[in-house]
Amino acid sequence: MGDRTKDEETTAREGRGESIQVIARAAAILRALASQSEGSSLGRLARQVGLPRSTVQRIVGALRDEQWVTVEDGLRLGPGLVALAGAARGDVLSVAQPHLDALRQRVDETVNLTLLQGRRAVSVARSFSDRPLSVRGALGDTYPLHSTSHGKALLAEMTDEQVRRLMGSRLEPLTSRTLRTLPALLEDLRGVRERGVAVDEEEHAEGICAVGVALRLATGPRYALAIPIPASRFAARRDVLQRELLRCREELEATMAGVLPPPGP
Repeated sequence: MGDRTKDEETTAREGRGESIQVIARAAAILRALASQSEGSSLGRLARQVGLPRSTVQRIVGALRDEQWVTVEDGLRLGPGLVALAGAARGDVLSVAQPHLDALRQRVDETVNLTLLQGRRAVSVARSFSDRPLSVRGALGDTYPLHSTSHGKALLAEMTDEQVRRLMGSRLEPLTSRTLRTLPALLEDLRGVRERGVAVDEEEHAEGICAVGVALRLATGPRYALAIPIPASRFAARRDVLQRELLRCREELEATMAGVLPPPGP
């Protein structure tokens, strides 16, 4: 009674083979999206992985349900991958969190750690201010590079030619203060390289400003730190925010290099 027939065994093997094939195809689609700096289309993605468009559409639909793929500004890797990738990057995130908390305590403002992902940055760690008026957000939120302090800090680590290839000539305007042309962005990045700190003055969202710096770690992924703050108190606090942000970066990089222990509770 417990023995399976040959037909049942064949069906089971075929089922396992189909499951493995779907996983392999999904992995190929994710790798293809990871290799692109700009959002892709279904047709382009199908050609890149060598699969029928209908097959790619079906797999992308399943990946989108898991938030592993997003259709915002073309097909891209989604925020749902942050949790999975966080396990592999646990050393960076676990080491960074005490530094984020220490910085938040010193400035009493929200602190955000983001990861470069194509033309956007993904929030991977946060430390929230308790102020009644403070900037909030969620892990997995994604942000354009050209309109945010952490995004511009990441871009400033690249050459102008790399920025041109990554960003293209069209920059999406999000507020009246957003940089809208590539020459304007490149000029701003020159200032970032000179100051060592990037600034967002209501360029991403009205009423919110921020300062940001890129981390220079030995790890492959590129991270940035930012302090978003209501615009109403930005001018008065800008200097101290920049000073404390640079201090946090120096201490975090030293901890990652094994030179300094992490800050205590």
